[in-house]
Amino acid sequence: MNKLFLILAILLSVSCNKDESNTPTKPVNSTFDPMATGATLLKQGTLTGVGHSVSGTAKIYNDVGKKILVLDPFSAQNGPDLKIYLSTDQNATKYINLGPLMATSGKQTYDVAATTDLDQYKYVLVWCQQFSVLFGKSELQ
Repeated sequence: MNKLFLILAILLSVSCNKDESNTPTKPVNSTFDPMATGATLLKQGTLTGVGHSVSGTAKIYNDVGKKILVLDPFSAQNGPDLKIYLSTDQNATKYINLGPLMATSGKQTYDVAATTDLDQYKYVLVWCQQFSVLFGKSELQ
């Protein structure tokens, strides 16, 4: 029984390491330019890593009734099954999955449902969905 527990603990501790990645590493360029479109900044925050290397800025804009999350600048450690979540807390208890991480570096954008209450969903998370591991977070203000 102790051996099984030890093996399980080891597997969980290394399950979301950078060596086990299916996340693309090439930079992503997004054509969304809030200055050019006249989009309004709604919320923003600084991304920080939680046990993993994540950095950058998260901003949500209103662009003619459409909400758009922009990660720029952005950098993250590789990991398997990384997703971008809008969440009510840092534990992804209640969240909206915006989709897979597009790349580990570079500007990237994600559509947010226009009806999303940003006062409730106030965290942007970089989340390893397969193993339920938080890579990085930003509290939007």
